[in-house]
Amino acid sequence: MLAVMLTLAGGTAQAARWDDFQLIMWHDHDVVRMGGLARMGFTATKLFGTGGRIDPGGLAARRQAGLPWYVENIATDFYAPYHRYTPGKPVTWLFDAARARRAQAPADRSVFFREPGLSDPDGLARVQARLTEVVRSQAADRPLFYNLGDEVGIGDLSASWDFDIGPASLSGMREWLRTEYADLDALNRQWGSAFAAWDDVVPELTDDAMARTDDNFSAWADFKAWMDVAFARALRAGTDAVHRADPGALSAIEGAQVPGWGGFDYGRIAGAVDVMDIYDSGNNLEIARSLNPALIPLRTVFETGPRATHTAWQNMLRGGRGLIVWDEGDDTVRPDGSPGPRGLALQTLVASLRTVAPALIASPPATSPVAMLYSQASFRTRWMLDQRPRGPAWSDRDAERELDDNAWRASRRQMSQRLVELGLPPRWLSSQGIEAGALQDPALRVLMLPHAIALSDAEVAAIRAFAARGGSVLADTEPGTFDQRSRRRSAS
Repeated sequence: MLAVMLTLAGGTAQAARWDDFQLIMWHDHDVVRMGGLARMGFTATKLFGTGGRIDPGGLAARRQAGLPWYVENIATDFYAPYHRYTPGKPVTWLFDAARARRAQAPADRSVFFREPGLSDPDGLARVQARLTEVVRSQAADRPLFYNLGDEVGIGDLSASWDFDIGPASLSGMREWLRTEYADLDALNRQWGSAFAAWDDVVPELTDDAMARTDDNFSAWADFKAWMDVAFARALRAGTDAVHRADPGALSAIEGAQVPGWGGFDYGRIAGAVDVMDIYDSGNNLEIARSLNPALIPLRTVFETGPRATHTAWQNMLRGGRGLIVWDEGDDTVRPDGSPGPRGLALQTLVASLRTVAPALIASPPATSPVAMLYSQASFRTRWMLDQRPRGPAWSDRDAERELDDNAWRASRRQMSQRLVELGLPPRWLSSQGIEAGALQDPALRVLMLPHAIALSDAEVAAIRAFAARGGSVLADTEPGTFDQRSRRRSAS
């Protein structure tokens, strides 16, 4: 808990200089056009730092145009190797190859070795060294932020996959499990296993878990939880490198996905970076901001016309701090630097946004008396119950299929919508937060449990204590039928 508090406190100090609404151009333009963008109200553009390499010509052009920038894709090869631009290939080519190998040889578990591994100490050290070098070289220019990676994830975005059973990952998992269990006997009792030594511990993968008939998915769920931990730790390692190189610098990720697979447990990643470009889906924006009020959310805007206006205002009123403009149509700025059709619309839009943005940004979030649980354990359990009948075909689901609705997402969305309509947007609490005492806040009057089918004993005790103090607890299904490790509780 102390580490989380320190993280948020540091983020607050850095975010203080982000005091207005940012309008950022993603696509590259020459000096004349960048000068025109600055006159239109754009505050930044992108400068590639792919692999740690900064193009001297691009840097000089931005300096000449007087348009600030953020540094893009510094370590996408580490944080998003399975969804990354490669000339002449689809961005998912490595992930597609892994899926094809599994289809040809379902028993080949080498397809679940992530390369590079998120827990590999040498790989992490190389990424941190790269980030340090880039930040130090750019510090005098004060980029808006340093993007660790674009469309990051354990695998391909939010796709389900059994990464990572490589040696470094399993070693890290065993060390983490030692903090989760009192001893090896406790793990064996929970998992229903008989490991003789910690070094023997290996998880169940999805195929094995689906074959179980006792509804004890602990050996699989712990592995999935570990991968969320590993992903968050890797992001935090990147952020720490950025901060060490320049204490005033901000770290970021772009393309944050729907809560679910791929490392997108917002209870763990909301505090792992300073800036997050979020694909608004599954309440992820509200959850991330509630769990880390110091987070700076951005939104990439693809829309034009009235839809763009609606998106921009909605995003800002929900805590967004800026837009990244996707200019694929090249209609924002003309070759002579004058506004194009979209540029004229954006110029008017951002001027109106900035009439209220500083006041909104400076305002602390309202404290809601209604809390809502965000339970990643319930997501894992629901997914297993839903997909188990499909058996090995689970791996046919790509990232787009994992956007499908389910009871966990629908329940959370519907509860949240009703509360917003009542003027009571919820305060989101993670499972870790409830275990750490978040429900002891006397300002909380109501706790909502959207499809909270998996709860730890500590969560159950905290919720019961909250109710005993007079708090109201509302659930749409029987809560806690499974524990936090996806093991069905016996009826009592």
